[in-house]
Amino acid sequence: MAFPGNSETGLLLSLQKAVVEKSGWTEFLAGLATMAHARFAAMIIEIPGSSDAAYIVNAMPNGQPVSISSAALAIILSDRLRPERIYSAAELKDIDSGAGMDAALAKLGTPAVRAMRAVVSESLSIKVGVFGSVEFGAADGAILRRLFPYLRSCARAAVIVERERFHASVTAKLARKTGLGWFLLDRSGVIVESVSDRPDRLPGFSILSGMQGERFAFADRATETALADILDRCATGTAERSAAIEISSGPMLHMRVSPFPASDYAWLCNAVALVTLHGESQMTADGCGLLVDLFGLLPSEARLAKELAGGKSLVEAADHMGLTIETVRNYSKKIFAKTGTTGQVDLVRSILANGLAELEAPSLCLPSSGREDSVSPSEI
Repeated sequence: MAFPGNSETGLLLSLQKAVVEKSGWTEFLAGLATMAHARFAAMIIEIPGSSDAAYIVNAMPNGQPVSISSAALAIILSDRLRPERIYSAAELKDIDSGAGMDAALAKLGTPAVRAMRAVVSESLSIKVGVFGSVEFGAADGAILRRLFPYLRSCARAAVIVERERFHASVTAKLARKTGLGWFLLDRSGVIVESVSDRPDRLPGFSILSGMQGERFAFADRATETALADILDRCATGTAERSAAIEISSGPMLHMRVSPFPASDYAWLCNAVALVTLHGESQMTADGCGLLVDLFGLLPSEARLAKELAGGKSLVEAADHMGLTIETVRNYSKKIFAKTGTTGQVDLVRSILANGLAELEAPSLCLPSSGREDSVSPSEI
């Protein structure tokens, strides 16, 4: 197998970068335009059969974008291109009306083109073209042909990475409704990976440090000792089940520590345990709307259900909502009838069972780097 030249190596490196960073596509197109002595290179990633492109990018040899007509580009780089074939301007006219293709090329101000299409998956394709004022030679088409398998492979990998990022984002949003995040800890208690809303900054929580790369430290020595013991058992394979440790009783906060199969992910990290933080759940304003949708409650009834689910008695709820006790009693009877529950305890069970209660903690983001946001014991 022959190794590519330096210029083509640069293109391959930019394709590899594009797997994890979209700027890699711009670098790839800039390098491609340079090699082909083109005015610019362009790329369209889209779902076949869709009228909207998922992603369009172009670059001149200097890496800067050029202002072009997306509609004209879509005519040239269309789904009618056969995969793996390299098209010239004359060949593109055979799959579209000659006048229409000429008009599109004229709108771009580039009569010369070399184009190809790669099918990434059943639901995604990628089209690449180089555009110039002077007709391209056979060597320029050969560059695209040699790049084709690498382009397709990197595009497929980029799709997988983006899909995993999307899944992680959705999972994190859902997790924040039921827990304060998860942490992977090594045997010494250092956080090697995490998804969290910075519980160390939530009022009343006695966590001293919850940042990646630091030890998961607590103000309470007994909590640290209990965690250290569980981590030792996870590391030695003697932890038979998940364990729970209470961190705070007001507000209620506990963590669950489960053995983590580090051997399956040894190339990623040396974690021995997965720790999840859990706080008190309560109904939010959105939860009231969900009660209206699911059980046909009136908004006023849903607000009372929220108060009852939060632990208030009928008298306390009446006082908090500014209603008479008689009105609240009538509302509660309607709530129990519509929800099919037999009382306040059963109502709380139904709300929890239907996922209508979630954490209502302040929205706090993990800092990207540095320790300036660490919390001192005096702040807890």
